[in-house]
Amino acid sequence: MPELPEVDSYRTGLAKMIEGWKLAGGKSIWPKACIDDFNIVKNQKIIGFDRRGKYLIINLSKDYIVIHLRMTGRIDIADKTPKYTTVEFKFENKQRMCLVDYRKFGKVWITNNVEPIIKNLGIEPLSRKFTLKKFKKLLTKRSGTIKPLLLNQSFIAGIGNYLADEILFRASIHPLRKANTLTKGEIKKLHESIGHVIRKSIDYGGTTFLTFRGPEGKKGEFWKKLQVFRKTGEPCPHCKSPIKRIVVGQRGTHYCEKKQKL
Repeated sequence: MPELPEVDSYRTGLAKMIEGWKLAGGKSIWPKACIDDFNIVKNQKIIGFDRRGKYLIINLSKDYIVIHLRMTGRIDIADKTPKYTTVEFKFENKQRMCLVDYRKFGKVWITNNVEPIIKNLGIEPLSRKFTLKKFKKLLTKRSGTIKPLLLNQSFIAGIGNYLADEILFRASIHPLRKANTLTKGEIKKLHESIGHVIRKSIDYGGTTFLTFRGPEGKKGEFWKKLQVFRKTGEPCPHCKSPIKRIVVGQRGTHYCEKKQKL
């Protein structure tokens, strides 16, 4: 379940590893993972990396490679093709950049225009545009349940299940609260918590639950700092009450019923 912090670790880490490398080609081992023409990338250099929500954008000399890891994808730089590779790109130095994904949900695009791929994404939660004023405006007329709203990528880009649970816990907001019932104080706390939790996760290289490995094969260490996610029955770090688990919007959801009152 790579979310914004995990993808950001690739953005920064791969830049240190492979920026400037020239591509020799590539192929789709699992055809559904990429249907584009790999001949496009031949002789193009990697000149930079960006991220939009959960999408990694690799800037080439003329075009772009866009990768979405979905549930279990990771990116490996290797001299041999790893098991479960669905898409691989070969460099002139014989190294390979591989999308390794045993569930095969990850997607790759080779394109000269990124916008059609990311056009429906909401605001970036770490951008300067994501001000408290803007957040309040985004919440205007939103009457849905707050956790599914945070997971809605057209609302805010990049937040997934573990981030949403940790953000709501820190903001003392119940995951079943309706967005239009939040007070000004709660909105302010929620806005601040979104930035805080995401940045802290990035600082720890994201979180590894199953297959995620960051650049150089490192596991994300933020799982050590999780307060409620997958902590069912464990004492709340705030009040020692047992952490509860419910299903919200078909997603397992963890919270403290004393700290996050409905």
